[in-house]
Amino acid sequence: MRDALMRGTSRIGRRRPLCGLLRGGLLVLVLGAGWVSGLPAAPDDCPDALITADVKSRILAKHPVAGLKINVETDACVVTLKGCAGSDDVARSAVKAARKVQKVKAVRNEMSICPKE
Repeated sequence: MRDALMRGTSRIGRRRPLCGLLRGGLLVLVLGAGWVSGLPAAPDDCPDALITADVKSRILAKHPVAGLKINVETDACVVTLKGCAGSDDVARSAVKAARKVQKVKAVRNEMSICPKE
Protein backbone atom coordinates (compact mmCIF):
# COMPACT_ATOMS: atom_id res chain seq x y z
CA MET A 1 0.00 0.00 0.00
CA ARG A 2 2.77 2.41 0.89
CA ASP A 3 4.41 1.86 -2.49
CA ALA A 4 1.14 2.69 -4.22
CA LEU A 5 0.93 5.99 -2.34
CA MET A 6 4.57 6.92 -2.98
CA ARG A 7 4.64 6.48 -6.79
CA GLY A 8 5.48 9.92 -8.12
CA THR A 9 8.89 11.50 -7.68
CA SER A 10 10.13 14.92 -8.66
CA ARG A 11 13.36 15.79 -10.47
CA ILE A 12 15.29 16.07 -7.26
CA GLY A 13 14.08 12.71 -5.99
CA ARG A 14 11.54 13.79 -3.37
CA ARG A 15 8.50 11.59 -3.15
CA ARG A 16 5.02 13.08 -3.52
CA PRO A 17 2.55 10.79 -1.77
CA LEU A 18 -0.63 12.39 -3.18
CA CYS A 19 0.55 12.31 -6.76
CA GLY A 20 -0.44 8.67 -7.21
CA LEU A 21 -3.84 9.27 -5.63
CA LEU A 22 -4.60 12.25 -7.85
CA ARG A 23 -3.61 10.30 -10.93
CA GLY A 24 -5.76 7.45 -9.68
CA GLY A 25 -8.90 9.50 -9.94
CA LEU A 26 -9.41 10.96 -6.46
CA LEU A 27 -9.85 14.42 -7.93
CA VAL A 28 -12.30 13.13 -10.53
CA LEU A 29 -14.22 11.27 -7.84
CA VAL A 30 -14.58 14.39 -5.69
CA LEU A 31 -15.62 16.63 -8.60
CA GLY A 32 -17.91 13.98 -10.02
CA ALA A 33 -19.75 13.66 -6.71
CA GLY A 34 -20.89 17.27 -6.97
CA TRP A 35 -18.62 18.88 -4.40
CA VAL A 36 -18.60 22.54 -5.27
CA SER A 37 -18.68 24.52 -2.05
CA GLY A 38 -17.62 21.86 0.43
CA LEU A 39 -21.06 20.27 0.63
CA PRO A 40 -22.40 17.64 -1.75
CA ALA A 41 -25.05 18.97 -4.11
CA ALA A 42 -28.35 17.14 -4.02
CA PRO A 43 -29.25 15.75 -7.46
CA ASP A 44 -32.72 17.37 -7.42
CA ASP A 45 -31.49 20.84 -6.51
CA CYS A 46 -31.58 23.60 -9.05
CA PRO A 47 -28.13 25.03 -9.87
CA ASP A 48 -29.15 28.66 -9.29
CA ALA A 49 -25.60 30.05 -9.26
CA LEU A 50 -24.73 28.30 -12.52
CA ILE A 51 -27.92 29.52 -14.17
CA THR A 52 -27.24 33.09 -13.02
CA ALA A 53 -23.69 32.97 -14.37
CA ASP A 54 -24.81 31.48 -17.69
CA VAL A 55 -27.57 34.05 -18.20
CA LYS A 56 -25.29 36.97 -17.28
CA SER A 57 -22.53 35.77 -19.61
CA ARG A 58 -25.00 35.38 -22.51
CA ILE A 59 -26.33 38.90 -21.95
CA LEU A 60 -22.83 40.38 -21.72
CA ALA A 61 -21.73 38.52 -24.86
CA LYS A 62 -24.50 40.12 -26.86
CA HIS A 63 -24.61 43.55 -25.16
CA PRO A 64 -21.28 44.23 -23.41
CA VAL A 65 -22.13 47.74 -22.18
CA ALA A 66 -25.88 47.53 -21.64
CA GLY A 67 -25.52 44.10 -20.00
CA LEU A 68 -23.59 45.65 -17.11
CA LYS A 69 -26.74 47.49 -16.03
CA ILE A 70 -28.88 44.34 -15.96
CA ASN A 71 -29.01 42.40 -12.70
CA VAL A 72 -29.69 38.66 -12.89
CA GLU A 73 -31.09 36.75 -9.92
CA THR A 74 -32.14 33.10 -9.82
CA ASP A 75 -34.30 31.38 -7.22
CA ALA A 76 -35.56 27.81 -7.67
CA CYS A 77 -34.72 27.93 -11.39
CA VAL A 78 -36.77 31.11 -11.91
CA VAL A 79 -34.66 33.92 -13.38
CA THR A 80 -35.47 37.53 -12.52
CA LEU A 81 -33.98 40.31 -14.65
CA LYS A 82 -33.80 43.75 -13.00
CA GLY A 83 -32.10 47.03 -13.74
CA CYS A 84 -31.92 49.31 -16.72
CA ALA A 85 -32.02 48.11 -20.29
CA GLY A 86 -30.88 50.65 -22.86
CA SER A 87 -33.77 49.83 -25.20
CA ASP A 88 -36.65 47.45 -25.82
CA ASP A 89 -34.38 45.39 -28.05
CA VAL A 90 -31.85 44.91 -25.25
CA ALA A 91 -34.60 43.90 -22.81
CA ARG A 92 -36.12 41.43 -25.26
CA SER A 93 -32.70 40.01 -26.05
CA ALA A 94 -31.92 39.52 -22.33
CA VAL A 95 -35.21 37.68 -21.75
CA LYS A 96 -34.58 35.51 -24.80
CA ALA A 97 -31.04 34.68 -23.59
CA ALA A 98 -32.37 33.71 -20.16
CA ARG A 99 -34.99 31.40 -21.66
CA LYS A 100 -32.34 29.54 -23.66
CA VAL A 101 -30.44 28.42 -20.54
CA GLN A 102 -31.08 24.83 -19.51
CA LYS A 103 -33.16 24.18 -16.38
CA VAL A 104 -34.73 27.65 -16.40
CA LYS A 105 -38.40 27.25 -15.47
CA ALA A 106 -39.50 30.87 -15.95
CA VAL A 107 -38.14 34.35 -16.61
CA ARG A 108 -39.45 37.46 -14.84
CA ASN A 109 -38.77 40.73 -16.60
CA GLU A 110 -38.57 43.54 -14.05
CA MET A 111 -36.26 45.70 -16.17
CA SER A 112 -37.03 49.31 -16.97
CA ILE A 113 -36.03 51.09 -20.15
CA CYS A 114 -33.57 53.80 -19.17
CA PRO A 115 -32.37 56.52 -21.53
CA LYS A 116 -28.75 56.38 -22.54
CA GLU A 117 -26.53 58.58 -20.44
